[in-house]
Amino acid sequence: MLRLLDQRKIKENWETYKEPLKEAMCSTEGALFFFSGNTKNVLKSILGRLMNPFNTSMHLWIDNDNEYLLCTYIQICEFTNKKTLLLFSLTRTKDVDNSTILQRWVDGYPVMEKFAKENGCEGITAYTDLPYF
Repeated sequence: MLRLLDQRKIKENWETYKEPLKEAMCSTEGALFFFSGNTKNVLKSILGRLMNPFNTSMHLWIDNDNEYLLCTYIQICEFTNKKTLLLFSLTRTKDVDNSTILQRWVDGYPVMEKFAKENGCEGITAYTDLPYF
């Protein structure tokens, strides 16, 4: 099951979480376009947002088996003021088989959907250039 990490867990384990996020930022052509040569600053900015007690728009999630790491962001449309939960980065921290990949989506989506609704979001969005999505 997917679970939201609190600031204490993030701070204690940032070095562990940072590497999979960094790898995800450099794993595809689209990601490289946005983050190439700047991953250090991007990771610093992400950590700053995750640790800011006055701005809770960015979140870090992990599944119970520590196989997946998910970073989400609540974005607000500047024209309509509607909120959307953006799946900012999703990455595996371990190799898993295809049935596990599918099961993590089946298990994780209701958790994200509930979180989005509780935070006033009207949708969930993800951008990817991975060919299998």
